[in-house]
Amino acid sequence: MDGKILEQIRDSLLSKWRQIERHTVRDLEQSEDLTSAHAEIIDIAQSLEQLGRDASLREAERREQLAIERALAKMSSGSFGTCEDCGEEIPARRLIVLPAARLCANCQAFEEKQAARSRFSGAAAR
Repeated sequence: MDGKILEQIRDSLLSKWRQIERHTVRDLEQSEDLTSAHAEIIDIAQSLEQLGRDASLREAERREQLAIERALAKMSSGSFGTCEDCGEEIPARRLIVLPAARLCANCQAFEEKQAARSRFSGAAAR
């Protein structure tokens, strides 16, 4: 992979990581404001609902940060851009769009089909 493209992807990953970090700090500050500012039952219920949404968003952002950190570590070790399943090189176009991608498009599609089947069979068993 071209060194310039690799540097561009690294910069993109670091920028996204910093953006998530700033957002997480801001959300934590807002969560503290929500819990201390309201006293009525409806306000408390709304605050708890908002805290739940914020927690879900923070969890998704944390997973994204971990993916970014994994991609940066792979860049350092020289294994960046290789599919973790089939071992084929991930096209640069895909990495530019999804810099934290760990699978090629074919393996990603297969993994998503498997996950959908698991969810469907799990829901049918209930």
